[in-house]
Amino acid sequence: MGVVADQTESPSDTSPAGAAREGGLAVAALPALIAAALLLIALWFDGAFAVKSWAPLAVFALVTLAATRITAVRGPALAMLAAVWLYAVWTLVSAAWGDAPGRAFEGGGRNLLYAALVSLPLLTLPSRAWAVRTAQLVTAGLGILVLGTLVAALTDGADLFLAGRLDDPVGYRNGTAALFALAFWPLACLAAGRRAHALLRAACFALALVALGLAFLTQSRGVLIGFASGAVVALALGPDRVRRAWLAIVAAGAIAILSEDLLRPWDAFVETSTTSAPAVEEAVTSLAGLAVIGFGVALLLALFDGGLRVSERHLRLIRSVAAGALAVLSLVAVVGALAAVGDPVAFAGDKAREFKQLDAGAPGETRLGSAGGQRYDLWRIAWDEFRSAPVGGVGEGGYPAGYYAQRATDRNLSTPHSLPMRILAENGAIGALLFAAFLVAAALALLRGWPDATGPERRWASALAAAGAVLLGQTSVDWLWAIPGLAGLGLLCLATAVAIVTLPREPRAVRGPVWRASRALPLAAAVAVALLFLADFHLRSARADQAAPERLSAARTAARLNPLSPAPLHLKAGALEEMGRRDDARRELLAALEREPGSFVTMALLGDLETRAGDARAARRWYRRALAANPRDVGLQELAR
Repeated sequence: MGVVADQTESPSDTSPAGAAREGGLAVAALPALIAAALLLIALWFDGAFAVKSWAPLAVFALVTLAATRITAVRGPALAMLAAVWLYAVWTLVSAAWGDAPGRAFEGGGRNLLYAALVSLPLLTLPSRAWAVRTAQLVTAGLGILVLGTLVAALTDGADLFLAGRLDDPVGYRNGTAALFALAFWPLACLAAGRRAHALLRAACFALALVALGLAFLTQSRGVLIGFASGAVVALALGPDRVRRAWLAIVAAGAIAILSEDLLRPWDAFVETSTTSAPAVEEAVTSLAGLAVIGFGVALLLALFDGGLRVSERHLRLIRSVAAGALAVLSLVAVVGALAAVGDPVAFAGDKAREFKQLDAGAPGETRLGSAGGQRYDLWRIAWDEFRSAPVGGVGEGGYPAGYYAQRATDRNLSTPHSLPMRILAENGAIGALLFAAFLVAAALALLRGWPDATGPERRWASALAAAGAVLLGQTSVDWLWAIPGLAGLGLLCLATAVAIVTLPREPRAVRGPVWRASRALPLAAAVAVALLFLADFHLRSARADQAAPERLSAARTAARLNPLSPAPLHLKAGALEEMGRRDDARRELLAALEREPGSFVTMALLGDLETRAGDARAARRWYRRALAANPRDVGLQELAR
């Protein structure tokens, strides 16, 4: 992607000692750079959703933190690190009181990964210059992801779509939307930089156009909140505020003009209930054509902008005219919106009532204008769970028990599709305060470091902070926190933005007994995640198609490595029953029910076991208990009768 021309660094030292010193700094920066590259790669593989995908990255990051030299961090940045680690540990120890200790162990391990990813840029990057290089790597990787997705869509686009909406590369449509909205702001911010090379600016604007178009192809509604959150940060922090605003407006306007073509895959699905390959091809080809046009226009403007030689007075006049035109356009947009909705109070009331409806929208309508769906039902249940345990919550991963007991639909879900609501329900007020402290400390660190930052540092820090804001904004209405490749990348962007404006300009390591003792925490966390990974490996082995004794052996190993999860006991019971040891199988299922007392899955398995044993009365009793825990399950309704 290149490097902007106004990058500020200390002069190069070409002596052997200087080269050795630079090589040492590069080695120190490697962990953060490798983590960033692995996260970008993970986004091609369903966002590293499964334990087998994210646990190795977590172990790498945690061991690196325990083994490498720590860079000096003070003030709000240090408070940011303390808050994110305390939150991760709190979620992990919630297994002690939660109803789903196995899920708490897994969720806590994932949060330890996030804490490590936040820590890597702040504690292992040796200086601000290396933080900027990390930002450049992330932006380049995002540009490659955008371009690669466009090329893949042009060659075999229908395979990337699900139900008329772009699904890949993340494998979840709203997650894919968040990825491209996240990519938009660093690319747009780089395109707005006047001192960057004209070709680089044009390429970044074209890729930003493609990213916005790909996000639109997902028909995700939550991405509107994420995109707006990124816009607030990018424009509030600056620099180049007016240029950034105009580039965003032009990009959004271009996508709006092209929206009829981009909606063809969705419209075709509504009409035929299948993803139409010709409709996808037409939409993607139109987006590629728009990118080519955008590149040409942006190149001309960049050449004109770079070659513009005017006095300071005339330059101020041009900026004032651009800012004034932006203000007028914003006013016209507000007036037009008010004219379109009529009474804003009545409109808000209608949308509030629509939000409580379970239907997302009528056939033939774009999803973006509808407020309906399942969110209200999900959040209602999460709020009830918070009220039932306001201090510590129901435990990390404990939301499903209340959901299945109270849900108003038959959809099988495991999260409330909102990070704030999930934290309140599962982690209580203490977890909410710790996570809020993390966000507040990050904001304070950016604000405190801003006056001392150079122009290039501000440009890169604001671009990465906007990317992080996209992720955090969309997690308020979605379950992206459970996709480590995506959530981890957003958190790494935010931490890198803080590192750019808070790290020392000259490498400075910190030593002392407190910092040496702090290495024990990531090392212990690495051991916990390694156990989780090994247990998952043996769990997958126990599910493989093999003889019962081998499955039993693998399940026993998984149970020893993860003594909190009921899943290994389920598999042990299945293998034991197949071997003719029905009483032992029953004991394993009862032990699983002790681990997770509210599990309708375990109750149903006990009912199945008694059915095969010929004890209809005992089977019916277990099925009825399972139905009480999950009353909308049609299969359980039949079995209970």
